[in-house]
Amino acid sequence: MPAPARELDTLAVTRDADGFAVLSFVVPDHGHNVLTQQALEDLAVALDELGDQPPPGMIIRSGRPGSFFAGADLARLERLGSLSGVEIEQLCAAGRELFTRLSAAWPSVAVVDGTCLGGGLELALACDMRVATTNPDTQLGFPEVKLGLLPGWGGTVRLPRLVGPGPALELAAAGESIDGAAALRLGLVDACVPPDQALASARRLLEMHAADGFVASRRRQLRDPAPLDPQEHEFLAATSGAVIHGRTGGRYPAPPAILETILAGSAVDAAAAARLESAAFARLAATDVSAKLIRVFRIGERNRRDSGLGPDIVSNAAAASAPAVVGAGIMGAGIVASHLRAGFTVTLVDIDAAKLADGVPGILEEAAWDRATKSASPQRALELAGRLRTATTMAAVAGADLVIESVVERSDVKQRVLAAIEQAVRPDAVIATNTSTNPIARLADGLQQPARFCGMHFFNPVRRMVLVEVIRGPATADATVARAVAHAKRLGKCPIVVRDSPGFLVNRVLMPYLHEAVEMVREGVPPERIDRVSRGFGMPMGPIELYDMIGLDTAFYAGLVLSAAYGDRIEASPVIPALVKAGRLGRKSGGGFYGYTRGGQGPRVGAADAAVTEIITRYALPAHEANDRTIADRLFLPMLLEALRVLDEGIVRDGRDVDLAVIHALGFPPFRGGLLAWADSLGAAEVLRRLEPLAALGTRMQPTESLLALARDGRHFTS
Repeated sequence: MPAPARELDTLAVTRDADGFAVLSFVVPDHGHNVLTQQALEDLAVALDELGDQPPPGMIIRSGRPGSFFAGADLARLERLGSLSGVEIEQLCAAGRELFTRLSAAWPSVAVVDGTCLGGGLELALACDMRVATTNPDTQLGFPEVKLGLLPGWGGTVRLPRLVGPGPALELAAAGESIDGAAALRLGLVDACVPPDQALASARRLLEMHAADGFVASRRRQLRDPAPLDPQEHEFLAATSGAVIHGRTGGRYPAPPAILETILAGSAVDAAAAARLESAAFARLAATDVSAKLIRVFRIGERNRRDSGLGPDIVSNAAAASAPAVVGAGIMGAGIVASHLRAGFTVTLVDIDAAKLADGVPGILEEAAWDRATKSASPQRALELAGRLRTATTMAAVAGADLVIESVVERSDVKQRVLAAIEQAVRPDAVIATNTSTNPIARLADGLQQPARFCGMHFFNPVRRMVLVEVIRGPATADATVARAVAHAKRLGKCPIVVRDSPGFLVNRVLMPYLHEAVEMVREGVPPERIDRVSRGFGMPMGPIELYDMIGLDTAFYAGLVLSAAYGDRIEASPVIPALVKAGRLGRKSGGGFYGYTRGGQGPRVGAADAAVTEIITRYALPAHEANDRTIADRLFLPMLLEALRVLDEGIVRDGRDVDLAVIHALGFPPFRGGLLAWADSLGAAEVLRRLEPLAALGTRMQPTESLLALARDGRHFTS
């Protein structure tokens, strides 16, 4: 008969009929299991008590579906900045010693069903064997690198000894997670089975290896040195170092530290390798980059908990169960694919039957995209096809509880379509518009129930861009906002609630950056130099490259909206319409500011040709100082000033929303912590000093009252 459970605060200990001990973790007061101090203490108590009557084997599992362990408690990570290097190394040693106790005790198996990240994976690695499940939510990985850190409880020691230094390096330095099947192929787990078979599979592994020497052999493998052949060591160091530098540009210290720690640790025994790991962790924890990345993670967690209505308002709003999308263009197709990937059955409506038919294969391919193989899975596409419904009449949305309109970006067309949706859809459905420029108030003019109407601005490409601006119009109800926010989260997106205004948040902050770049081009600064300075700051591409990527015609129309609203500081540039008139629309036409091979599908072929130079010369401006620092200031200080105006006007509720938005939508470098965090690294007084020589450029470089107040009071932008 199984023994009765021993209940601790975070885990229950039982013994089955064969005497195997089963430790089931449920960490209270958290959405996922996390390694709190209490969880670690309870594990130590359980190991002590089991030692009184040693079991033949032990199984560690989660009692919470979909979550083995999501990593360390965020509060513990936030305290790192206040600790000395010695104190941090002691913390690493304490956690590692507990896991070492586990790895030296009775034969053990971790049952990994659901999230298994960071310290959770280190806990699983401390067990002799691991069983993963086929649950799509089962993901294993080391995301510490995204916090500017490395695994600190033995991850860089055990992982390379188990799967080899090359695969271990890729997993730890990239920070991406893998599913159970990939973990089995890698050798990270010993079995991958359906969730309902996982516990039985763990018992079978314990029974199989009870006396065959496997456990002792694996423990030696994870304890002894695993030195690389000198040539292999040199090759891995050179190739991986080059890949890491290509990914990070040398701005993130964690990936090269992971490479160095894994290579050095492989040459010594596990105890010595662990000390190297702790020292490296402590060094990284002291860096400004880690502090910034932890802040970005923290505000992301805040966003995941936010109902969209305020920090203290809890909402019971749920994601839609019967969504529909109207408009089968690029954005509509991307939104539909995002729904399919998230598990929805979705209806797509477009009056053009041919456009619908042509678009379905691309939607299914996008929805079936496999990140691991970097290609679409034909089998997955076939499965998803059954969840995509298409129609050419609006009657098809009659049963929908959320309809997202995504037709052409013209207010008159959108108003007609939205009115037709309202006539067709049920009374309690939310109606949303995917718009980047059209005021929600104007689009709501023809609606009978504007309270259930809001904006949901997705960004292109939808699969890769996680930000969604949920735009509250003057009449939008709280319940509508909460439902839109909940639905965006169900899609795996990061929703930020924005008050209706021209440009909303992202485009309003982006436009000064783009506008200033063109002004510098008109002053004679080469576009390549402007882009190079921007990339050197950490942006994924420069503003001139971004113009060509967006499409100069699209940028032109967006610029008209913003210029009409903020013309005193964002005056429409004559260069953009002149390039559009000349047929240079950017990549999609094969040429914009730059030329491109293969009609824009291939790489850039060089600087602007004579026709572009002639257009720019036609609208030339007097030259200004143009050293790299000045170029960077002219690009990013106007963005900061506009962000401060956004906050002053209450367009968003919190500065953290600004930082999250510019990172997720514009690629603002995370290692700088966001636009406001970057400003804090300068200080308000320094920002004012840098603006002084730019004052002659006009209103767009004038400090706001809030900036002057910050400088006067010595306060932080992020406070």
